[in-house]
Amino acid sequence: MSPAENQDKRPIVVVGGGFAGASFALAAAGPECPVQVVEAFVQEAGDDGFDARSTALSWGTRGIFESLGVWDELGAAPCPIHRIEVTDQGHLGGVGFDRREQGQEALGYVVENHALGKVLQERLAASKHIDVLAPANVVSARPVPEGMELNVRQDGNEQALTAALTVLADGGRSPIAAQLGIGRQLKSYGQHALVANIALEKAHRNIAYERFTEHGPLAVLPLPTVEGVHRASLVWTLPEALAREYLELAEDELLPLLQQDFGPGMGRVDGIGRRACFPLQLSRAGEQARPGLALLGNAAHTLHPVAGQGFNLALRDCVALAGVVREAANRGQWPGDMAVLQGYIDAQEFDQEKTILFTDLLVGLFSGRSAARSAFRRLGLLALDLLPPLRRRFVSNAMGLGSF
Repeated sequence: MSPAENQDKRPIVVVGGGFAGASFALAAAGPECPVQVVEAFVQEAGDDGFDARSTALSWGTRGIFESLGVWDELGAAPCPIHRIEVTDQGHLGGVGFDRREQGQEALGYVVENHALGKVLQERLAASKHIDVLAPANVVSARPVPEGMELNVRQDGNEQALTAALTVLADGGRSPIAAQLGIGRQLKSYGQHALVANIALEKAHRNIAYERFTEHGPLAVLPLPTVEGVHRASLVWTLPEALAREYLELAEDELLPLLQQDFGPGMGRVDGIGRRACFPLQLSRAGEQARPGLALLGNAAHTLHPVAGQGFNLALRDCVALAGVVREAANRGQWPGDMAVLQGYIDAQEFDQEKTILFTDLLVGLFSGRSAARSAFRRLGLLALDLLPPLRRRFVSNAMGLGSF
């Protein structure tokens, strides 16, 4: 077979079929805009037990998923957050944020990754305008006049795809971005996150807890009850050495340490599931677009999880890029045209900058125990507690409904 016969030309190829890649494909695909998704892994069935990992979704993200036909398919999987209680270890009081102040049925949701991934994959498979290659890998990419030529390996065979627009949604260590010389700006927070699911003595009542400890933020997010076990998702910010030590401790040694950091607010912690640990950093791609190329999700930016903004920002990026690409396709314009992609960059620049700045400031404010920082933190929490208009605006923006 000649090279010309072995080439398949498609307007858009998405590298990575995870949450960001799948969401973009669903938002972008249409009669004038067919999409090819290349995904390295196939989600295994049955990954839905006590240890399932979770993602925080804002109220604004719910609206996006409703527009994509994803939300209703999730059914009861998303656990609503009715209230958020924020406390500072070693100090009395705190601040609470309640859904009733916002006039919404929830402040946000927590959904287990396997449930969201399953629905997204089903939606991809049902689309008439999306083809999925999985498991498959893009092993190389090079710019060509038509956009990007990609070499895709599947079942030991390689094929060439020429894409007018290639969307990299293959994670913060995107090998294709690195291959194309796209660098990353990194800011390490000198912290690691220990994540796990925990079992609670009593029902969480749809309350999320954020506790600022001497090591950093500790978040406990509500999950659906399974077989009578009251579950929650734990994100525990710790120095690297301590996180690795806690990763290996026996459960009966770790639980008292967790209880000590968290205090009595949520009652007794009765158990902890499989643990994982990863470094916390702010990571941004040096470029988010080139002619014929765009970056989304963690390939574009990775945030500290303190405010749960990372995926929600990525999803807003996905629908913004999809919007300009579909408009271009409907006009008969090349979707990889830099003028098209610059329109996306311009539209999302403010959202990205303010969300990244907000998250970074929270990390700086709520990590560390210096007297000055501790006093400023208490003043901030007191202001949010005593000034309802300020509190409502703060929460509205965190819900993805406005600008900080």
